[in-house]
Amino acid sequence: MSKTKNKIISVAKNLFREISVYKATMSDIASAAKMSRRTLYTHFKSKDELYKYVIEDEVNTINQILQKAADSKLPPERKLKLYILQHFGVIDSLVRNNRYIRYDFLFNNMRIEHLRKDIDRKEIDLLTGIVREGKEKGIFRVSDPVIFSQNLLLMFKSLEQAFILANRKDKNSRTILEYIDLMFYGIITH
Repeated sequence: MSKTKNKIISVAKNLFREISVYKATMSDIASAAKMSRRTLYTHFKSKDELYKYVIEDEVNTINQILQKAADSKLPPERKLKLYILQHFGVIDSLVRNNRYIRYDFLFNNMRIEHLRKDIDRKEIDLLTGIVREGKEKGIFRVSDPVIFSQNLLLMFKSLEQAFILANRKDKNSRTILEYIDLMFYGIITH
């Protein structure tokens, strides 16, 4: 990718973060990037196309974070806990730092689902690897690691909106730990 295209994506990402993807215009982006609209349109046909590149950049960052958690040398149960922490940590960071993503998460779920389908596939693969390793070592009691991982991701996604609405860093950290405890130990005291 050219330096100019990378610069446009970086500037657009910051502008979308500041004033939202809905309010930013291609003229705003060109002005913030200190280039002509003609140059901008040479690289991107529309704001929607540019937004897809911005999201793709975010997706790559998310994938790297989650891949690192899945590749850790921890035992499977600790690796899964780390993975869950990273998953919700990424969500927390995204919605805390990006009003446009927060808005989409809360009010435009169809758009988010469309944008995150690649992340979902990757997450299912990563979770399946962790769960399969745990099953092989006799740590996890699951019959089918793939189906369990798909259901686990659905569970994560069902908890995300409430997690986002809480929007308090101290409360969110505690909430993540409660999710993990619930998943691993249920609600019955031991």
